[in-house]
Amino acid sequence: MKIPRTIPLGLLLSLSMFGALFLLRWAPLGGMPLSVKCLLTPGLMALLSMGAMALFGEGHWKDFGFQKAQGAWGKFVFYGLLLGIVMTLAVLASPGKGMGQGAGNFQILVLTLVAHSFAEEIFMRGWLQGFLQPLSARRVKLGFVTVSVPVLTGALAFGAMHLPAVLRIDAWTTVIILASTTSLGLLAGIIRERTGSLLPAIWVHLAGNAGGILGGLVFLALRRLA
Repeated sequence: MKIPRTIPLGLLLSLSMFGALFLLRWAPLGGMPLSVKCLLTPGLMALLSMGAMALFGEGHWKDFGFQKAQGAWGKFVFYGLLLGIVMTLAVLASPGKGMGQGAGNFQILVLTLVAHSFAEEIFMRGWLQGFLQPLSARRVKLGFVTVSVPVLTGALAFGAMHLPAVLRIDAWTTVIILASTTSLGLLAGIIRERTGSLLPAIWVHLAGNAGGILGGLVFLALRRLA
């Protein structure tokens, strides 16, 4: 893959994409159907990411994870599911107030989570991690696991992506969500690097979101039994 002129240029592009998506939150979308609103941000995220890959990757889509996965990866999906359950239970059981939002329309909720799972993985593990792949030989030790710079960068960026959604809530919930999303980003990044494919990372992300819903159901069931 031909690398963009400099790594900083690619990071600047990523920040610009993130900024554009962040500003979209304040766009006047009052007359737009709710289902379309839910798909707008992830749709734009995926399009911008694919555009960056096409521009700088010169058609080498495999370098960004668009290929068949190599090796086993099922256990990582289970880890993602477990992490989602633990995150939700931790938020609901903590002294904090949680996200302060109900499930609302369940179909819209599921649609949003699925769309974001695909789009965020295309952005983080596809474009960003793929672009930084020349730095994969540089490793960072995190406790009992050692990860590459691209994996760590993608995980930290993934956690930071959720910061705007938790800025106005309590410290307990903020810390739990940021720690959990960063951990989920590490899981997705590691399996993306091991298999060379985006597909396992997307499944890990989907499992994490599904675990979040399941964790809420488990918490409600435990409260009724108490």
